[in-house]
Amino acid sequence: MFTGWKLSILGIVIVGITGIIASYLDLITPGRAIALFIVFVLFIGALELLERIKNRSKKKKEGSSK
Repeated sequence: MFTGWKLSILGIVIVGITGIIASYLDLITPGRAIALFIVFVLFIGALELLERIKNRSKKKKEGSSK
């Protein structure tokens, strides 16, 4: 099962392929597909950053309580 950053990479790949197919079939303009892909990548990056910050604060709390 995919978790963590592997799931993020899989999502980015799936969205990228979908964007390419949609622009190839003229369902969306290529410029809009690229813009939506960039927004998605930034969103996933922000989620990963928040997860790292959360894990770092958990480690600091565990370290100070010992």
